[in-house]
Amino acid sequence: MENRDWKLDAEYALIERIARAVQAMTPPSAEAGVVTSIGDDTAVLRWGNHLLLWTVDMLIEGVHFRLDWTDAHALGWKSLAVNLSDIAAMGGTPRAALLTISLPPERTGDWLDEFLKGFLECAHAYSTALIGGDTNRAPCADGPTVIDVSVLGIIEGLPVLRQGGRPGDWLLVTGSLGGSRAGLMRLLQNDRSDVDALKAHFMPVPRLREGQLLRQRGVHAMMDISDGVASDLPKLAHASRCGAQVLCAQLPVHPAALRWCMETGEDPVRFALAGGEDYELLIAAPPETAQSLLAEFSMQTGTPLTHIGYLTAGEELILQDEQGNLTEMPTLGWSHF
Repeated sequence: MENRDWKLDAEYALIERIARAVQAMTPPSAEAGVVTSIGDDTAVLRWGNHLLLWTVDMLIEGVHFRLDWTDAHALGWKSLAVNLSDIAAMGGTPRAALLTISLPPERTGDWLDEFLKGFLECAHAYSTALIGGDTNRAPCADGPTVIDVSVLGIIEGLPVLRQGGRPGDWLLVTGSLGGSRAGLMRLLQNDRSDVDALKAHFMPVPRLREGQLLRQRGVHAMMDISDGVASDLPKLAHASRCGAQVLCAQLPVHPAALRWCMETGEDPVRFALAGGEDYELLIAAPPETAQSLLAEFSMQTGTPLTHIGYLTAGEELILQDEQGNLTEMPTLGWSHF
């Protein structure tokens, strides 16, 4: 990797380390049919005349969820939805899922039934079949519960990758930012008063229809926002070999995040940038396409679309405030390492 001043987190560095090892040790014959591998929202495989999308996400008790906070039904929904969000980021359509779960015996009855109900409700909502998986017993009587979901999708035409952005592209984002984080902050305070915040945290909505439309309209780059804009935008910029400038006054802050910031005195812009688990789409599009999308997108999908900045020819990641002042983007958002 080149020695550039990217705001990349430790998890991303770990992924790049793995990618280098794979590249060095994988024979060319094993890569036949591989269009895109490590480093994007999904892997892309060529299968005959079709392109397949393949993604996987793991949820670990005590890291991604707490069972004293979330019920089994919501956890089942979320465990599939976060994978479907990766398919959405490529502009694809999900087809099938595999579910692997490790859990203690006490969760193999009613708890598991409720988990599967939530999982299958999400699967039905987005036309995804649960076709198999694996089960294991947790190492201890009280867990941890570990959920690993893999989703296979398809795409007509080419997927939208992270690396297609160009200097001058407009940065767009679907929906709003910070709602899930507001839910998490409430839970940490044992406060369940804001139903919208809790829903944003527990029941994310994968933007599949939106991703398909954006791909059809020819956007240059796209990814889903799982770790927060301040953590994920550097990844898109890095892949596209661009810098970025974010217009802070235009960030679409979730109403639940605004309420939290009003109560606590936190800066809504910084809170929204740090986000995490928004599962919205971050897009780079040529100006003409972006302007057309901004005029039509909400009516076509029911989902807001907001212009939040630009990709630049430099390497810097910059925030522009309402007065036009420029500052370096801070290191915010979620990282596992």
